[in-house]
Amino acid sequence: MATSSIDSLPLLRNGEEYLSQSKKTLYGITGEKLLDVSIAPEMHIHLALKINKGAGFALLQNTSIDDLIDIFVEAGKIFVNDMLINGISCSLDEWSELITRSTGMPITYVNNALNYIPQLFRKRPLQRVLRANSPTGSLAIYDDLVDIRGTTRFAWGPAGRNCGVSLPGNHPLVSLLGTLIPLFKIPTILRASSSEPFTSFRLAKSLWEAGLPNEALFHLVCDHATNDSLIRNSDLAMVFGNAWILKAYENNTKIKTYGPGKSKVLVDIDSITPTLLDHSLDIAFNSIAWDGGRGCINASGIVYNSKTGYEEFRDRLAQRLVSLEILDPMNPKAVVPAMQPDQARGLYKFIQSRMNNKVTDITANLRDHKEMLLIKDELAYFLPTLLELDEENEMRCDEYPFIFGTITRPVDYHPEELVEDSLSVSYLTDDPRRTKRLLGDPTIKKVFTNEASVHMDVSAPHENFLGDFLFRSKATNFDGINNFLK
Repeated sequence: MATSSIDSLPLLRNGEEYLSQSKKTLYGITGEKLLDVSIAPEMHIHLALKINKGAGFALLQNTSIDDLIDIFVEAGKIFVNDMLINGISCSLDEWSELITRSTGMPITYVNNALNYIPQLFRKRPLQRVLRANSPTGSLAIYDDLVDIRGTTRFAWGPAGRNCGVSLPGNHPLVSLLGTLIPLFKIPTILRASSSEPFTSFRLAKSLWEAGLPNEALFHLVCDHATNDSLIRNSDLAMVFGNAWILKAYENNTKIKTYGPGKSKVLVDIDSITPTLLDHSLDIAFNSIAWDGGRGCINASGIVYNSKTGYEEFRDRLAQRLVSLEILDPMNPKAVVPAMQPDQARGLYKFIQSRMNNKVTDITANLRDHKEMLLIKDELAYFLPTLLELDEENEMRCDEYPFIFGTITRPVDYHPEELVEDSLSVSYLTDDPRRTKRLLGDPTIKKVFTNEASVHMDVSAPHENFLGDFLFRSKATNFDGINNFLK
């Protein structure tokens, strides 16, 4: 087990690590002090915005897309090596441990996430991301800013001179959505979560060391008021948060918001054979339990529309969830997240307030005790939970940061109605043609037929393509040098 050698995390600004006078002590899930995190005052935000929109924008626009790809490839190599922070060498293993000790996410899931980053930061995967986000599939458009669609010439240019990003702390890989923005030639200011500033910090510093212009990428932690100033004063912004936080930014087209996923599994099989039942159970289990249930694409609700097999499906799924072993999150075999006990007790009290006599905890009947919260060795664990309820129960769309799901059967509603307003839907069917009904629903962001809801491809849309938000199409007759030769 690695032990972190650093005692403070600096801001990354103006090409330097900066230890601000204002600091926040970050404590681990067992109450131990991890380190001090520098907090950026508002004046730093306005300085960063000026540099980001000015020199940062100019430098990125004058860097070829091929050179930017090379910088990201080099950053992927730097990311996995020991890194100097405040002059102290810090390994990737130490970083993994810090993330687990801070968030309670099992160490194996953290390692999987961090090891994915250098796999993505390779030439072909990065080109694939850029081509997918290009309106014509061309890489040249990022440099030329013009192309032809059909027979129509058009321009495709930045929608703003910078992007401010307010990151969450639920999963390390979410940091990629913000850190990839400079690859699109848009300068970025990353505001990290105070509970998980580590992944985005290491990504940003790796990009600096690989040659990305310092003016094009800042990394900081700040309070909510300062974060609001960053979001509202950036030309473009991305915000991750709960429904209450996002309400402050609704209907603002320059701010892209990412809220609760409310992802679901819809089992819609006319004749569910033993083989199809086993396959559906595997997909439903993985959709709920992947990465400890911490992702927005983790399913938190199952709608079972098949005429037969419901009780067997429900009970076998509950049994698989109950069979997951409770281990310290630093154990490589751990799959269930841990929490700080006081925080967990508060969440437990809230969940209990949501439950009534029309909610049945299927998993509780299979455990030695009825409670879903376990306090063990100064750590709190929410035991994997499956609740059975009816269509109109308010908990049907609840989601929580652990392995949690609800299950219901349609009676008075069409099954499609019960999976509306979902980030990701796993549609299990013996007639894939029915998928069109979900694809045509504007409230569903992702649809995976006979595959888990947690399928993730960085080049695919995550609530639309990133390029659709960062760029704007324009009419033009410009044809490069040919315009001057006619």
